[in-house]
Amino acid sequence: MQARSRFEQHPLAYVRRQLGWSMERLAHELQAAAARHGMILNPGRDRIYKWESGRVTAPDDDYQMLLAEVFRVGQTHVAQLGWPWWLPAFDTPHDFSPRGTRAALREVLVALHHPDRRTFLAISSGALAGAAQQWATVEPERLAGALNGRRVDPTLVTWLETRTDELRAMTNTSAPECTDLVHSLLRTAIQLIDNAVYDHATERRLHQVAASAAQCAAWLHFDQGEHAAAQKHWLAARHASHAAADRDLGAGILSDLAYLATWLNLPATAIPLLETAQSHTRSPAARALLQLRRAGALAASGDTHATHRALLAAEKDLNRARPATTPAWASWMSPADLEVDSGRCWLALGQPRRAEQALTHGVALLSPSRERTRSLALAYRAETALARRDLETAAHDARTALDTALATDASRCIRLVQQSVQRITRHRTTHPAVQTLHEYALSRTAD
Repeated sequence: MQARSRFEQHPLAYVRRQLGWSMERLAHELQAAAARHGMILNPGRDRIYKWESGRVTAPDDDYQMLLAEVFRVGQTHVAQLGWPWWLPAFDTPHDFSPRGTRAALREVLVALHHPDRRTFLAISSGALAGAAQQWATVEPERLAGALNGRRVDPTLVTWLETRTDELRAMTNTSAPECTDLVHSLLRTAIQLIDNAVYDHATERRLHQVAASAAQCAAWLHFDQGEHAAAQKHWLAARHASHAAADRDLGAGILSDLAYLATWLNLPATAIPLLETAQSHTRSPAARALLQLRRAGALAASGDTHATHRALLAAEKDLNRARPATTPAWASWMSPADLEVDSGRCWLALGQPRRAEQALTHGVALLSPSRERTRSLALAYRAETALARRDLETAAHDARTALDTALATDASRCIRLVQQSVQRITRHRTTHPAVQTLHEYALSRTAD
């Protein structure tokens, strides 16, 4: 079952709050705009709330015309981009040039000191697709201009590379405790790129450190439900990997952005990103991971046959994977992940028995350190039991998933598990195990 969209702040709410307007004030502005056009409309606070909460997919054409007038957005822009992408709440991706790379990295540096509280995607789906195509075709350039400062010590670069590899391994098991360490490493790499003196080989190594650290930071933000911050870090990581001429890492980062889109129930955005990334990576393990993420997006779109083909391709690539050809960012990819994600796909496609078989196998194969993945797998398996009306099994798996997720302190996992628990506990009057789960979940929430 595909998780619902997790936009915690709708772009309309963001724009309204940037102007310092209440819902009532926006409704008043719309009413005044309607009067100027001789239209008799009375939007009211309730209508604004429905737009911002997603209860209404999009305002009708008249209201979008009035909103655009109120926000001073051209009607051509509205027609070209569609709702909600035309709202003045989205950033524009930087181009793949030395200046663009510097700008992307400096934005992250600023964000480390002044966190961005937005939680919706900061880049529109169309802009993401365009930037992905540019990434795939533009060759990297060296940074332009002379750099002032001390020459980078090669020993320092080696130390940074070693710490990056160690922190990448830690983020899979120790988040969010290592967040400050990752941010410190990223800050150091960006400052060296900006201010130090180095040769071309060192420049590439520094950008690779920055790309890897930004990718790790993005996952840490994603796990805490901070989607805009995660996206900003992934975009900076993609720029840095491009400057480092590391196409495999760039493909992995592009697939991370696609995974975020699928998580936010935007599979149509994810699929073309994954197809672009797939054509620019050579490692079998990396290709397996990208195929698995593509399968997830296809399943969310309801395409059973394409999902099956992608899962088969992922299995074939994973069987060809060897440690010597596996990049660090895909080193965690394993048969357990193949089974867990296959189960999630079959659940989304309405095949609970097939999903349960894959999830059970995946849980058995998971390393004890992979508790975040375990919590999600158990939640998905609880959903399969619910679909089969096996409420006792559903309650048991949901309780274990809840305990596991709470122990990880990862908001992403906790929220998904809580949603599963809520769906199961709607049946608490029909089975004592579900009533017990309901009471237990309330007690854990109170803690």
